Amino acid sequence: MLFVTREFFLGFLPIVLAAFHISLALGFRKLLLPILLVGSVVFYAWGNPSETPILIVSILVNYLTGRGLVDLGLSPSRRKALFILALTFNLGMLAFFKYTNFALDNLAAVFDLAPRHINIALPIGISFYTFTQIAFLTDIYKNGERQRDIASYGLFVTYFPHLVAGPIIHWRDVMPQFRILGRKEGLSFASSAYATFLIEGICLFSIGLIKKLLIADQLSVFVNLGYKAVPSLGFTDAWLLSLAYTFQLYFDFSGYADMAVGISLLFGIRIPYNFNSPYIAVSIQDFWRRWHMTLSRWLRDYLYIPLGGNRGSSAMIYRNLFLTFLLGGLWHGAAWTFIIWGALHGLGCCVHRLWSTAGYRMPKLVGIVVTFLFINMTWVYFRAPDLATANTLLLTMAKPQFDAPALLFAVRPLLVISALLVWFCPNSQAIASADWRGRIALSGAFAGVAAIVAMVATNTSISSPFIYYNF
Repeated sequence: MLFVTREFFLGFLPIVLAAFHISLALGFRKLLLPILLVGSVVFYAWGNPSETPILIVSILVNYLTGRGLVDLGLSPSRRKALFILALTFNLGMLAFFKYTNFALDNLAAVFDLAPRHINIALPIGISFYTFTQIAFLTDIYKNGERQRDIASYGLFVTYFPHLVAGPIIHWRDVMPQFRILGRKEGLSFASSAYATFLIEGICLFSIGLIKKLLIADQLSVFVNLGYKAVPSLGFTDAWLLSLAYTFQLYFDFSGYADMAVGISLLFGIRIPYNFNSPYIAVSIQDFWRRWHMTLSRWLRDYLYIPLGGNRGSSAMIYRNLFLTFLLGGLWHGAAWTFIIWGALHGLGCCVHRLWSTAGYRMPKLVGIVVTFLFINMTWVYFRAPDLATANTLLLTMAKPQFDAPALLFAVRPLLVISALLVWFCPNSQAIASADWRGRIALSGAFAGVAAIVAMVATNTSISSPFIYYNF
C-alpha cells in the first residue's frame, strides 16, 4: 500500500487513526499496541500477500535468536556460533532475493554462457527490515540485553510508517516507546504533548505529500522521457535531465521520510528524521551526515567500525571507508550502476579525508557547489538503467555546446522552484518543529493544500511508487 493512494489516504489511515485515538480517549490502553501491530501487518499484506510469510519468518527467526543469545546460557563459543548463524540467515535471505539473478548474469558473462534467470520477486522492504534486525541482533549479542515481548518486537519490525522504505529505526529508541503506550505514564489524551505530536505530525505528513505529488511526480515525467532518449540528447538537455533526477530523487525520498515521521507522530511515536538539507552540504562527508541519515549511521556502526573504522594505518582507514560505500552501493541494488555509484562515493570520501588531513579547506560556497556537482554526476549512475546509458549521458554533459533545450525545455520552471526550495527555504523538520503562534494555522494550511492535491492526484492519475520502494 502506498502513502499516496486512495486506499491509504481515505481508507486505511483514517480507520487505524480512529481505532487508536478512540481507544486512547476511552482509556483502553492495552488495545493500542495490538491496533498498531494488526494495522502494520494489514498495511504490508495489502499489496504483498505472497511476501508476508517471508517477513513473518524473518521476524520469528531473529526474535528467537535474540532470546537464545540471552536466555539459553550458552557458552561464548556457542553464543558466537548462534549469532553468526543468524547473520548468515539474514544476509543469505537478502542475497537470495536481491542478488541471485545479478550473480547468474555475471557468471554467464564470465563463462560465455546464455543468461539464465530465476523467477524471484524482490519482497518489498526486505533491505530495510533486514538491516533493522541485524542491528538488533548485533546489539543483543554485544550487550546481552533481555527482550521478552514479541508483540513489541513484531511491531518494531513491521511498524508501517517505516517498514518499506525507512527510516532505519533502532530498537533501543523505538521499542521503549511501544511498551509505554499501554501504561498510565504514556501518551495522555488531554496532555500538551498529545497536541504537539498531532500538529507536528499533520504538518510533516502534509509537506511530504506535497513534495511527492507536486514536485517529485511532476519531475518524474521529464526524467522518464529523457532517459528513454539519452543518445539523442544535446548538452543542455543532458544537464537538465541530470538535474531533474537529482531534485526528483530528493523530493521523492525526503517526501516519503517526512510522511513516515509525520504518520508516526500521529500515533505518539517519534522515529528519526532521515534528511537535513543535504544539497547545502559543504563536502561529501557533510552530505552523508545529511542524506539518508539513518542508513549513514547504520553503515558507520555496523560496517565501518567493525571493519576497523579509524583504527590502524592510513591505508586501512581508506580501505574501510571505500569498502563501506562500495557495499552501501550494492545494498541499493543488484546492478553495476549501483556498485559504481557506491565506489564513486567511497572514492570521494577518501579524497575528502586526504584533502582535510592535509589541512586544506574550501570556502563554504565553493564547497557547496563542488559537492552538489559531484552528487549530481553520481546520481546519473544511480538512475541509469545500465552503464552504457550512464556513460553516454555523462560524456554529453562533459562536452559544452551552446544549444537550446529541446526535449526537456518545459522542465526549467520546475527546476527553478526545486532549487529555490532546496537552497533558500527552511527544511520540513524546521517548519514542523518551529515554535510560533501560527503553528496550528500553518499546519492546517499545509493539510488543506495536501488534501486537495491528494484528492486531485489520486482521482486523475495512477500514483507512482516511491523510488526507494525498489530497494
